[in-house]
Amino acid sequence: MSGPWWVPEAPCAGDLRFTSTDATADTLREPLFEQLLLVCQDCPFRSQCIELVLPRQSLFDGICGGRLWFDGQVRDECEAAHRGELEERGSYINHGTEAGARAHNRRGERACSLCREAGRLAQARRRERKRASGA
Repeated sequence: MSGPWWVPEAPCAGDLRFTSTDATADTLREPLFEQLLLVCQDCPFRSQCIELVLPRQSLFDGICGGRLWFDGQVRDECEAAHRGELEERGSYINHGTEAGARAHNRRGERACSLCREAGRLAQARRRERKRASGA
């Protein structure tokens, strides 16, 4: 994932298990999420993670800032988590979507890997639809 300097240094960098695309209230109870929260335990970037993802504003599902989120609400958290980390100051980017890729672009920054992939897939779908329509 690209982004602020600290992103590649985070213990979760590149691990897609932290952002579940098919999360439900039931799947968020799986033991995997308890293991993922342990990764956040000693992470020095929990508050920066929350500022980047804005889980409340984005109705985030997954692990962010040492917490398990579902529909923007905290469902569980690592032992080291504290309230001071929960402030969301930035403007929202819906990571992993084509709209997220456009939001990165509007900010003048390189899109994160999730948004780049979503943008690439959306462009491929548009090309396929255009081919299928005979244009």
